Amino acid sequence: MTDLAHRGLVARAERLDRSVTTVQTRVAPMFPGGEVQETGHALWTLSTTGFLVVNGVIRYDARDFDGRESERDLDSCLAVLSTYEVPWRFSVWEHLGADRLMPSLSARGLTVTGRAEALWLDVRSGARESEVEDGIEIRPSVSSSDHRLWTRICVDVYRIPTRYADVFEAIVGSAHRFSAVAYADGRPAGFLSLAIEDGIAVVDNVGVLPTFRNRGVGRRLLSAAHEAVAAHGARACVVVANPAGSRVCAEMGYQVVTTVTHLTPARHPV
Repeated sequence: MTDLAHRGLVARAERLDRSVTTVQTRVAPMFPGGEVQETGHALWTLSTTGFLVVNGVIRYDARDFDGRESERDLDSCLAVLSTYEVPWRFSVWEHLGADRLMPSLSARGLTVTGRAEALWLDVRSGARESEVEDGIEIRPSVSSSDHRLWTRICVDVYRIPTRYADVFEAIVGSAHRFSAVAYADGRPAGFLSLAIEDGIAVVDNVGVLPTFRNRGVGRRLLSAAHEAVAAHGARACVVVANPAGSRVCAEMGYQVVTTVTHLTPARHPV
């Protein structure tokens, strides 16, 4: 890779992670007990729920991590988190000094519990995927009844306790978001939501009910999202995906720009 191409990839990674974490910090306070704090190089969110996505360090800039002062800064961050009795995780971004930070986290007893790829796609206004006769229809969620349906599917796919359904309904109904429900053969099959931050569309919720998987529902949801955000002036669409999601995104032209490694302390195994 040329130096120019490498710098471009790093720049995209930094824009992606900042957009993703900004969206996360906006959503976290909507959960019971939700709060956002900064400790040294760390940005973290916590709630009184058991959702790892809103509990723990979501961004830690370790590019200058070196020596005792850096170790003390990390200890300070972990000391704050250790006072909470809810499961939490530490997210380590590859482009933010993961090679320096990971050994220190491992030495403190944190273990890797998952990895994800962060992907980027430039979107173009007017670009549309050709119509296919597959029995799948994508409908934007615009009304309160749409949002309730979206939430019911989300709760089923993610197996979310129903007592938190109101939180997710409030999230999907908030301003500056695009959300949609997929129908397969006339029945609700999947859901998607995203938020636009600094001209970048961040896909933060997408899923398909088990009965309708392997039919291209997720791909159709993403395609509809691309069309919607391009029409609203977004320049790119980004997603942090598991291996299965990464494969779908790669087939659609997304490029991996960085990775995220999730670690948890031994007392909160996942």
